[in-house]
Amino acid sequence: MSKNSKIGYSKKVNPTLDVPVDFGMSRVATAQQISSYMKNYSKAIQTEYHETDTLVVTKVTRNQPGVRLSVDGDLINGKSKISGVVPINPNTIHVPLIGEHLTVVEREGVPHFTDVVNRKGSLNENSIPGVVGGYDSNTQYGKNFKRTKVTPIEIGEGCIVREGRFGQSIHFDGHNNVPTIKISNSIYTGDKEYRPERIDDDDSSIYFTSKGLPGNNPFDGEKVEGKKVLIQSDGIFIKGREEVRIKAIEELKINSPNLVVNGNETKLGSEDAKQPIIRGDDLVQFLESMLSQLSTAANAFTTDKPGGTALQTAMTALKTQLNLSTMKSKKVKTV
Repeated sequence: MSKNSKIGYSKKVNPTLDVPVDFGMSRVATAQQISSYMKNYSKAIQTEYHETDTLVVTKVTRNQPGVRLSVDGDLINGKSKISGVVPINPNTIHVPLIGEHLTVVEREGVPHFTDVVNRKGSLNENSIPGVVGGYDSNTQYGKNFKRTKVTPIEIGEGCIVREGRFGQSIHFDGHNNVPTIKISNSIYTGDKEYRPERIDDDDSSIYFTSKGLPGNNPFDGEKVEGKKVLIQSDGIFIKGREEVRIKAIEELKINSPNLVVNGNETKLGSEDAKQPIIRGDDLVQFLESMLSQLSTAANAFTTDKPGGTALQTAMTALKTQLNLSTMKSKKVKTV
């Protein structure tokens, strides 16, 4: 980390004025001549001090021992190189790219950068390398970073937005003076200058609402009203290391063409459910066999006098096939 940051510079207020060398005074100057000269002299040397400067990033250091993030670069106004510039806020990290311009300031001898200067109005990158000199046309923004078109989201009155470089956003929306939080992740391929947020269209989104979706936008084709948490993506995975609880005071709906429940034991209706449900295929097989055996016995009654013997034989065969221990489910219980 640089100890002598040299951030801050003085700038002439009137850069076109030079210090007067032609006094324009008589041999014995009058008070008016002296006063006029001093005014012109003061104007010519008047300067203003700037505490901050702008840094053109030439190197970014990340995840090194004792250095989570720091940058080196060239001061645009100070006309000097500086190294070891760290974020002024340790809780909000914005990793700059090579060639981007940072606002920098010194605090107790330590150089800090505050934010990236908006040079291009781009979410993806605002790099303009070589402003101080030594421009290299082969400058790389980073080791793996590639420039891409990222469309910013539409904004409304008084909203607060945090957007990433690649299409991520956290939107504290206030449409109709109602709070809504929208967390979205989307690779937008449309042709609009600003991306309209629609939970059904974004790649992945979580919405927190107080009075439904703003603008009466539907969710999965349905109108959403009231206090809701909406989650939409191609797949949603939830894992609890010990347990996952889902509780609805009035109703729990699961709507899917296929529902798979995989567990050692599944209880329906109550945590105390003990009655095993019947295994459908085993029951059907048994009933089909029973009907076949009874049909055979019924035929015996009509063709053979000792039909009772045939019926007894059929019932013995059914009892042999009836195995309740295999017919009852070992995993699913109901009340």
